[in-house]
Amino acid sequence: ANCFVLPIEDDMGKNEEGIFSILRKAVLVLQSGGGVGFSFENIRPKGDMAGRGKATGVVSFLKVFDTAFWVIGQGGGRRSACMAVLPVWHPDIFDFIRSKKEEGVIEHFNISVGMTDEFMEAVLHDRDFNLINPRDKKVWKTIKARKLFSEIVEYAHHNGEPGMLFLDAANRDNPVPHQYTLAATNPCGEQWLGPYENC
Repeated sequence: ANCFVLPIEDDMGKNEEGIFSILRKAVLVLQSGGGVGFSFENIRPKGDMAGRGKATGVVSFLKVFDTAFWVIGQGGGRRSACMAVLPVWHPDIFDFIRSKKEEGVIEHFNISVGMTDEFMEAVLHDRDFNLINPRDKKVWKTIKARKLFSEIVEYAHHNGEPGMLFLDAANRDNPVPHQYTLAATNPCGEQWLGPYENC
C-alpha cells in the first residue's frame, strides 16, 4: 500500500482531520516509504478571518508540509512524494499556481489545479468566474476565467507545474459516489483516491 490520499479540514488540530493532525499522519506514511495526495480545498483563503487574526492561506500550509517532509527525507530512505490539489474556484488559486515559480521551492510536492466543467465553459465562452470562500461558500472575488487559465498555462510552460486534474470528469466515473467525492490523486496523478484510500 504505497500511496494514499488524506483529507484536510480547516482546523489547526483539534479535529482528527485538522491541518496538523493530518500532517502527523502524512509524516508517518512518508517515514514508511509511502506517498500522499491532498486537496487543500477546505482551507480558508489568505486574508480571511481566523480567530482574532487573519488566515495565512493555502500556500503557507503547503510550505509547512513541505518543510516537514524535507526533514523526514533527511533521515534517509527515498525522497518524499506528494500531490497538492487546489480547486480552480478557491480564492488562493493564483498564489497556488505561482507557488513553484522558483526551482527548489516546495520541492516535495507536485501541484495540480482541480478544474471544473463550469470553469472550462467560462474559459470557452470568455465569461467571468467566481472564486468561492470554502468557509462560508460566499463569492470572494469575480475574475475573468481566461485570465486565470492563461496564468495556469504560463506557469505550466515555465516549469511544468501546475498540472490539471479534471474534478467533474473524475467524479462522473467514480464507482462509489455514495461513499465520497473524489478531490485528489496519488502523488503522480495516476489514480484518484477517496479519503484514506490507497493505491
